[in-house]
Amino acid sequence: MTETKYLFLDIDNTFYSGKSGQVPATAMEAVRLARANGSKVFLCTGRSRAEAMKYLDIDVDGFIFSSGSYCVAGNTVIYDHPISTELVNEIMGLIRRFEMGVLLGGLNHAYLDQKCYEDVKNYFSKPETDEETKRKDMRENGMFEMEQRDPEDPVYKMGASVSHGISFEPLREVLPHPFRLIQTLSSPEGDFGDISDGSIMKSDGIRRVLDWYGADFKDAVGIGDSENDLDMIQACGLGIAMGNGSDAVKQAANWVTSDIDDDGLLHAFEYAGVI
Repeated sequence: MTETKYLFLDIDNTFYSGKSGQVPATAMEAVRLARANGSKVFLCTGRSRAEAMKYLDIDVDGFIFSSGSYCVAGNTVIYDHPISTELVNEIMGLIRRFEMGVLLGGLNHAYLDQKCYEDVKNYFSKPETDEETKRKDMRENGMFEMEQRDPEDPVYKMGASVSHGISFEPLREVLPHPFRLIQTLSSPEGDFGDISDGSIMKSDGIRRVLDWYGADFKDAVGIGDSENDLDMIQACGLGIAMGNGSDAVKQAANWVTSDIDDDGLLHAFEYAGVI
């Protein structure tokens, strides 16, 4: 087995700070140094490819999108598993039954209805930002109005949004098997949950990438902050939780680094011995 380390990083509040609205400079430097030292770095996110457009030009070694449903090693797509049109329509109907906002995460764009747009827009912009800039920031993150949906754009993940304090539980209870909803963002304006095929996890995507390189989970480092990172952190040889992460993730991790805005990713890379 190779001694190369394979680092798998969640995006939201692990690599990208929702508080500052940017990737910390020390996080970018940590990635650069680790790759210069021979490690391979992958972004491993619940976001669809469309929602991660602004990260596609970052110098990393590949991507795992939609919690494992679309995987890229180098420049090669090694796994591609969209949700069927029938299931997309069924789940959209369920989300709307509970008057929640809808997001469809595609390959080229993500599509949001008006409620979802209002619930999540301040995650990508500061609340005091004017509406035109917020719209621009949403577009930069691959997000468009539902009316602009391209029916030929395959859907890899879905999302539901609610006003803060409203439970996702009624929707969870009626989702078709094996789909699951995991709350990934919380803000005063609204909460957001990823809906994905529960038979495909981030750890499945990691396994496919490791197999591609002839590596093993013992060679892997998983770093994350939220519930949809649990299987990744538990599967990797070294699992690191962000200081701003949930209690469940911290309990599952081998080590807890500092907050994302307190050089958390840099310290995680130092602990892993890759820089």
